[in-house]
Amino acid sequence: MKLPALHLFRGFFVGIAGLLPGLSGSTWLVIFGLYRPVTAALATPFYRLRENLLRFGPFFLAAGLGILVGSHLLATVFARHGIPALYLFMGLMIGALPDLLAHTRRTRGHPAGWLAFIILLAVCVSLAVWQEQLIPRTRLAASSWSLWLATGAGIGLGSIIPGSSVALLLIYLNLYQPLLDGVAHLDPHILLPVVLGATLSILLFAKAIHWLFQKAEGAVTRGILGLVIGSLWLVFPGWPGGRLGALCLLLLIIGGGCSAIFNRLAPPDRVARES
Repeated sequence: MKLPALHLFRGFFVGIAGLLPGLSGSTWLVIFGLYRPVTAALATPFYRLRENLLRFGPFFLAAGLGILVGSHLLATVFARHGIPALYLFMGLMIGALPDLLAHTRRTRGHPAGWLAFIILLAVCVSLAVWQEQLIPRTRLAASSWSLWLATGAGIGLGSIIPGSSVALLLIYLNLYQPLLDGVAHLDPHILLPVVLGATLSILLFAKAIHWLFQKAEGAVTRGILGLVIGSLWLVFPGWPGGRLGALCLLLLIIGGGCSAIFNRLAPPDRVARES
């Protein structure tokens, strides 16, 4: 059992990281040595329920507080400085690529696993090329219960897959800013379906994700790699040039450097060694 103060701090940090593209909250669960215990508890939620609530309840409450605090800050920053913030987010994601590539090489697996990479990358490229024909993004910004339920489901799924982040896809769909605003202001029309969707997604897929990482980790890792690279293609806003371009380049470098350092904190076999 971790020291309570440290446990709360880690939960708070995981909550904030879950909002940032490139700093997946599940990746930090791996770094903190909590990924396997948390996913095991979520895969069998009613097994040792009281013990798990005592062990992880304060952690998740702190994570929820981190989400609320982080959403206030990010909503303001992203609304006022959208393009520079996007370059920082892209840097965070790019900085994670070397470790994700290294993990892909370590897992090996059957060459057919690269089909997952090709399929997810092709989906993202198709969305980027035919974005308005396939998904009229301006219409998606309109609030609807089913839309936010699906958004919550995607967030929940991304939160239990290390290295993945759905935030860039939400940016592409023009849902990131409304989501931040809704969470920051505790808007029930957004918050309730997102929380419900995320909870159902985690409970339904935690065991499946655990099984996939045990039986087909190579294919899963390659699929994540394709999704990450494709997501960068999706949200690239073009080069602004001038002083703004110089600032964007600096933020891209800073984000990449910070993300590379953060990802290096996790030992290569941390997930495999967790108990």
